[in-house]
Amino acid sequence: MILSDYIKNYENILDYKVCDEIIENSKKNKFVPATTGDDNKTKARTCYSSKLDKKFESLIYETIGKILLEYQKSFKYFATGLSIEDTGYEHLLYLGKENGNYQMHVDHFDLQPRVLSISLILNDDYDGGDFVFFENNSFVVKKKKGSAVVFPSNFCFPHAVKPVSNGDRHSIITWIH
Repeated sequence: MILSDYIKNYENILDYKVCDEIIENSKKNKFVPATTGDDNKTKARTCYSSKLDKKFESLIYETIGKILLEYQKSFKYFATGLSIEDTGYEHLLYLGKENGNYQMHVDHFDLQPRVLSISLILNDDYDGGDFVFFENNSFVVKKKKGSAVVFPSNFCFPHAVKPVSNGDRHSIITWIH
């Protein structure tokens, strides 16, 4: 296997209407500048974050469960165990007018150990904002509304979100630990 085989893009994970409802509902949420790193001060991204509205939590929880089962089917040595949990659900907003982006990084930190990263793509009506992997951006994830990008959080999977040039990019992220 090659590393990119461990990056899965599951299409049609979320119904389009649900994606639209989450985005519409988010207009009343308070988004704050997103931070990262163990110190929550690292300036590696230009985007905004908000907790997912509680009315969507159980649906997303169920969706994450289905994703984990699919990922487990693909990789017999990946196991979740009894102590598995996710980190909650964060709605990210990348504004095109600000060239919203996230520089190359990995998702596993000393104080935030993570095993698996999951990003739900809520829309695809924007330009730029490609989800890319590896230093040379050699693996680009096809952006498709309602899909999920799943990959190990470790150092072998550096990834980035390229600048959004037009429109706004919405996603929900969580990590399994």
